Amino acid sequence: MVSMKAIQIYELGGVDVLRYEDVERPEEVQAGEVLVRVRAAGVNPIDTISRAHPVPLTTGNARFPYILGWDISGEVVAVGEGVTHFVIGDEVYGLIRFPLEGKAYSEYVSVPVEDLAHKPARLTHQEAAGVPLVALTIWQDLFEIAHLQAGQTVFIPGGAGGTGHIAIQLAKWKGAKVISTTSTRNVDFVRQLGADVVIDYTQQSFMEHVKDVDVVLDTIGGEVLRQAFQVVKRGGTIVSLPGHTNIQAIGDELAPRYGVTFVFTPVHPSGAQLAEMTPLFDAGQLNIHIDAVFPLQAAAQAHLLSEGGHVRGKLVLSMD
Repeated sequence: MVSMKAIQIYELGGVDVLRYEDVERPEEVQAGEVLVRVRAAGVNPIDTISRAHPVPLTTGNARFPYILGWDISGEVVAVGEGVTHFVIGDEVYGLIRFPLEGKAYSEYVSVPVEDLAHKPARLTHQEAAGVPLVALTIWQDLFEIAHLQAGQTVFIPGGAGGTGHIAIQLAKWKGAKVISTTSTRNVDFVRQLGADVVIDYTQQSFMEHVKDVDVVLDTIGGEVLRQAFQVVKRGGTIVSLPGHTNIQAIGDELAPRYGVTFVFTPVHPSGAQLAEMTPLFDAGQLNIHIDAVFPLQAAAQAHLLSEGGHVRGKLVLSMD
C-alpha cells in the first residue's frame, strides 16, 4: 500500500475525534476524474458542523472512517480516461463531491473534472483553497436564485466572515449597493471590501438603518434572520445559508406574512462557475482574505477557531 497523510474521523464529536494518520493513497483514477496532489484545503463551518453532528446532507449517513473537507487547491498528478481539459502539472481548485465525502483533508484526492477549474495564477494554493465553497455559494445564491441586478440593494450581515467578505465583493462587481454589519474591529475591513454602508452591530441595531432592500443574504440565522424579514421589501428575496438551526422553519413562518421569497438551499460544485470567477481574482477585482493557516495535523486547532465564530475571512489547512 502506498500511503498518504489524512485527517480521519471514526465517530462524530468534538475536535478530539480528528485523527492525523496514514491512509491508503488513491492510485487508480476513474474515467472523467483526475488525481490531485492537494496543497491546501479550506476549512468551512460545514466541516465543523459535520464533524460534530449527523448533518443530513453530509455525515448523517456517513460510513466511517470518514475524511472531512470539500475545498481544495493543488496540482494534477494523473488523469483518467476521457479527460481533455486538464493535464498533468495543471494547478486547479474546486469544491469537490459536495455533499458527498470530499476527502479534502488529505494529501491526494481523486476528483471529477466538472468540479475543478484552473487556479487563479494570482492566488497561492493557500488562498485558492479558501475560495470554492464560499464563492460558489454566493454566486449561486445572489445571481442564480435572487437574480441580483445592478442598482439593487443587498443586505449582507456578517460582512467580515468567510462568506460575507466575498459576498460584498461579488455584489459590488455586479453593480449593487451593499449594506453590511460587523463588529467594531472589522468596520474598516468591511468598508475596504466595498460595502456602501457598514453598521457596527455592537453599537447599534441594523433595524434602525436598513429598510426596503431588494435582497438579503443571511449568513447568520436566528434572530438576525427574523429581523431581516422586516427590512426587505415586499416581493424581495431572502437567501439563507445552510448550517444554522431552524432556518427552514423561520422562513416558512415569516415569508408568507411579509410577502417575501425565502430560499434555503445547499451549494453545488461547479468548475464552470469557478472558471467564470478566476479572471476576477487574477484581475484583482476579487480578493480572498486568509485569517490563519494551519498544518494538516493541526486541523483540531482550525476547527476550534472556526467554532469560535469570529474569523475574519477564511481558515486553511496546508499540506506543504
